[in-house]
Amino acid sequence: MCLIGGDGASASRILWRMLRQVIHRGLRASFYWLGLFVSRHPVFFLTVPAVLTIIFGSTVLSRFKPERDLEVLVAPTHSLAKIERSLANSLFSIDQSKHKLYSDLHTPGRYGRLILLARSGGNILELADQVLQVHKQVLELRVTYKGFNYTFAHLCVLSHRDKRCLLDDIITIFEDIQQAVLSNSTFHKVPLSYPNTTLKDGRVSFIGHQLGGVSFSPNSRDQQVKFARAIQITYYLRNLSPVVQDIIAERWENEFCALVTRLSTAEAPHPTDQLHIQSLTSFSLWRDFHQTGLLSKGEVLVSLVLVLLAATISSSMRDCLRGKPFLGLLGVLTICIANVTAAGIFFISDGKFNSTLLGIPFFAMVVGGEERCPGRKKKWHSGNSSPLT
Repeated sequence: MCLIGGDGASASRILWRMLRQVIHRGLRASFYWLGLFVSRHPVFFLTVPAVLTIIFGSTVLSRFKPERDLEVLVAPTHSLAKIERSLANSLFSIDQSKHKLYSDLHTPGRYGRLILLARSGGNILELADQVLQVHKQVLELRVTYKGFNYTFAHLCVLSHRDKRCLLDDIITIFEDIQQAVLSNSTFHKVPLSYPNTTLKDGRVSFIGHQLGGVSFSPNSRDQQVKFARAIQITYYLRNLSPVVQDIIAERWENEFCALVTRLSTAEAPHPTDQLHIQSLTSFSLWRDFHQTGLLSKGEVLVSLVLVLLAATISSSMRDCLRGKPFLGLLGVLTICIANVTAAGIFFISDGKFNSTLLGIPFFAMVVGGEERCPGRKKKWHSGNSSPLT
């Protein structure tokens, strides 16, 4: 016999209620026997979780290491950008490709980058002496590691051609401009075209990524540069050892940022007061990404207080003897312990524990807290206990 119309809908509701009743009775019986088993073995269920928490918690403390590679944090494992970057790093070495290839795709290892902008809309070509002074201070930066002093000359990428530090060709051009000014000439005497220019040694160099805000001389066939607002200089650091060399290079980057901060905040007059200086290093993006986490500390603390308050209220009643506010606080503590234990299991299994997942148990507790609310319990157990009513 087929049921149609209202009879069919009524039958489906009855079947759904029957299914809910079966599930409810099964869960109620399961949790009853589970609670009975736990109550009969209190020592076991108090000591074993505590021991496991201590073991896995110590694993978290011993193996915890923050990930400093922003690409690993935000990019999928098989992302196209990672494949392209790996291909570029394997096929194009820095000293052979930096003159022709420039993009964020190819910035391997550590580096420091300067952006020098002429203040008040001035011409950066007229400030060659100040630019070279900043460049000289960068080359003279010293970092100390285990009693030894290291400068950029000890850390720089060496050219295969002459085994000298690999520097941007814009430095050579500004040195020529400085020599022209010292010889009572002007920078216009130095031939400078854009984006490709010919150096003194006859090499044709691409400077499109090193010179910015360019305007050309009128009636110039080979695009001679008349005016430029900014230049960009990149200092590449080599990475021979995965540990020691990286530590020294990181310290150099920190000193590099400190130098730029001192120069940009120094009160005028000073030798570079006509330049606006900005810096970028290999860890700049990671630093900004980490800074967002520091800025959210206040929100996280407020959220934790609200969770504790909600847990306390949900376990309280008007009757102080029947209310159990500490039960809610104990639930929050249990969730925190579970997070530590879960992180330890991840580390032992050589997994990656993402701290952004720590909040999921709190959301689960808030949702489940409705079932622990005394008001809901009173309403649930009033009248028939059957879920069909």
